[in-house]
Parts: sequence; structure tokens; C-alpha cells
Amino acid sequence: MNRFTISAREAISYTSVTVVDMEGTLDINTVEDFETALVELFNQKRYKIVLNMEKLTYISSAGFGVLLSVIKDVRKNRGDIKIAKVSPDLYKTFDLLELPGMFHILKTEQDAVKEF
Repeated sequence: MNRFTISAREAISYTSVTVVDMEGTLDINTVEDFETALVELFNQKRYKIVLNMEKLTYISSAGFGVLLSVIKDVRKNRGDIKIAKVSPDLYKTFDLLELPGMFHILKTEQDAVKEF
């Protein structure tokens, strides 16, 4: 079974921003954990989110599907999802799916947080 961990924390100096650290493989077997974590943030009215993908090794279409399904509601609530520290291999997938136009992808977590 694939390993996936996710945890949320407040960004240092920007308490209105939540950083979500992701590690492992985000696929059909683990996407429910990802979706549950996002719903918990939304229930807390946390809509300014940085996804730190530094330790994420793979994202399947199920993972991308969750991102695409929530982004409109996030933006309706004056928030956004920024993506930070994407590996070159994962970036190729984002680029292939033309997602850099929908999600702002930044090199560092600090850069992503500052965009809010």
C-alpha cells in the first residue's frame, strides 16, 4: 500500500495562511485523506492554503481532480490555493495538464505565503 501523510499548520508570521505539508504518494488509495484534510480546513473557514509538495513523489488524476473540484469554492470565499516546492517530475505533470495557469506554483513556501 502506498504511503501518504498530510499535516496542516499556520504559516509563520501569516496566521491567516495554512500550510499543508504533503508526503508520499497521492493516488486513488490516499486521495480521501487529502480531501478530508481540505474539508476540515474549509470547516474552520481556512481558505488561504499553501500546499507544500516538497516530499510528495506522485499525484494521480484523483489528486488533481480534488484540487480542481475545490478551487472555485476556495476563491468564492476570498481564498486561494498556492503550490510550493514541486519537484521537476511533478511539475511536468502540472504543465502537461495546463495547471500552472489555474494554480500559482512557486519555488519556496515563503514565496507562496507572501502572495497572500
